[in-house]
Amino acid sequence: MKLSLQFGAGNIGRGFLGQLFYESGYHTLFIDVVPELVEQINKTKKYPIKIVGEKTYTIFVEDISALLLSEKEKVAEAVQKSDIIATAVGAKGVSAVAEILSIGITKRLEEKFIKPLNIIICENLPEPKNTFYHEITSHLPKHLLKSFEKHIGLVEASIGRMVPIITEQDKQEHPLLVRVEEYCELPVDADAFKGDIPEIKGMKLCRPFSGYVHRKLYIHNLTHAVCAYLGNLRGYKFIWEAIEDNEIYTIAKNAGIESAKAISKLDGLPFPELEEYINDLLKRYRNKHLGDQIERVARDPIRKLSMGERLIGSAMYCLKAGITPESISIGIAGAIFYNGDDESSQKLKQIKNLNGVEGVLKEICKVEETSPLFNLIMEAIKKLKDKNWL
Repeated sequence: MKLSLQFGAGNIGRGFLGQLFYESGYHTLFIDVVPELVEQINKTKKYPIKIVGEKTYTIFVEDISALLLSEKEKVAEAVQKSDIIATAVGAKGVSAVAEILSIGITKRLEEKFIKPLNIIICENLPEPKNTFYHEITSHLPKHLLKSFEKHIGLVEASIGRMVPIITEQDKQEHPLLVRVEEYCELPVDADAFKGDIPEIKGMKLCRPFSGYVHRKLYIHNLTHAVCAYLGNLRGYKFIWEAIEDNEIYTIAKNAGIESAKAISKLDGLPFPELEEYINDLLKRYRNKHLGDQIERVARDPIRKLSMGERLIGSAMYCLKAGITPESISIGIAGAIFYNGDDESSQKLKQIKNLNGVEGVLKEICKVEETSPLFNLIMEAIKKLKDKNWL
């Protein structure tokens, strides 16, 4: 039986990657930091995924087990023996995971016959491959560095499946239940694999992968954020409510089109395919059964307003391509006035109260008054005020 290691048994780990591994014939060993979660996986040996949409149905992921990340020797041994590894632990968990990966990889690289190993990185980081490379190799014996580069593939992936927050009702139905949408495609960097490329259901080999990274961040994450921040201004609770508002729908779609034009020009992805991707996303946002909350998508606005991220990053990419990000700027304006309960939202509000919108643009967004984007955002704020959305 083939062995897959899944670092992170949360929404994406269970609700997406676990399903793909199971349906591809792997035994999946989940590695997590939550004792109750690990105990439950080992107790039940399976868990349900409720796929919701026009048709709602439940599938079970079986042939699973789990270890705590703190069980270092056992985890390192599993790394040494595994056929494929994936991570979905979040930025804060990368260092601890990389340290244990390095132990298992060291043992693997010291074997007489070295079998290549690929690690699929499903993390929302600016440079996932580089981050993991530096984190892992910082713990690796120097004489193994060349062997690491030859035999260990660090494969970036783009997660498109939407998995909402697990509710108490979900937990009562089954402690490991995850609700997801039907969309189940996993784009990966085709050029990053070492040795034979594993056959994994739903995995899409992409090259050049940079275009697909931009597609995910500057179209999917962008339009999702625009719906959330403008939906919040309109008093909606769910993403489906926001996208059913014709004005928000139009702004979100136009924002996606602006980015698509830039990606097509700078990355070479065909515009008709990107336009089809946008239309599919907007249709998926209408999925009421998913219960995708605006608060989930909108939280942590400081990160989402930072340079290179979904809002400012897409706008700057448009400007680089000679495209005016007018609708994207309306989304940025909505984000600046987001007033959520999370720590990031409260800090944003504090900066805005102390230094005004200009202070937010300079301090958080790194957009100076001399930038064309500065004026576009100020004009967008005026438009929202004229609509009485602010």
